[in-house]
Amino acid sequence: MDKKFELIVSIVNRGHSDAIVEAAREAGANGGTIIYGRGTSPFEKDSIMGVSIQPEKEIIMTLTPTENKNNIMQAVVEGGKLDENGMGICFSLPVNQVRGISAKYSIKNIKKEEKAEDKKED
Repeated sequence: MDKKFELIVSIVNRGHSDAIVEAAREAGANGGTIIYGRGTSPFEKDSIMGVSIQPEKEIIMTLTPTENKNNIMQAVVEGGKLDENGMGICFSLPVNQVRGISAKYSIKNIKKEEKAEDKKED
């Protein structure tokens, strides 16, 4: 049976992704991917001398087994202060298939397997 995964997506103002990644790791995430973008909300537009400036954003994508999703999302919201107005948003999407990684070979499971091997050798 395939392991079920979720993609947690957090969108924050540029420069705030470190808190998100750190909180996610502390909650059990193995890592993430950060992509730079720009916002298009009419509520966030600023202008200098009549030239519109779009706010820069960081999009943090974290793939995680479904059973870890809620803990990681809660940690991200708290660590990034996303419950405060204008700090960002966090949501999750179901992932139908994953190729290139396996839950069997996640960092935590590798460490567990190494410990089990060490015990067998004793």
